[in-house]
Amino acid sequence: MTFPMAEIDPNTVRPGWVALLIVLALGGATVLLWRNMGKQLKKIDFDPADGAGAPPQPADPSSAATPAETTDKATDSSGQATDRVSPAPDQ
Repeated sequence: MTFPMAEIDPNTVRPGWVALLIVLALGGATVLLWRNMGKQLKKIDFDPADGAGAPPQPADPSSAATPAETTDKATDSSGQATDRVSPAPDQ
């Protein structure tokens, strides 16, 4: 059994103050989060010429052995994977 919906008069139905306060609170939170993210991004020290592709260094250098040479994966002109060996940098 279905009940007919009562007619709602669009002249008497208005958004309330609670909805306005919620929208303003969401807007304020968005502005604060935006400003905080800007501050966090300014703290990042990014220099692409200073080892952007280098692997991260271990936390304790004495626990990790330095390899004599490293192997890089590369592809040749035919698309086949090849290993390229390069000596470790002098320290």
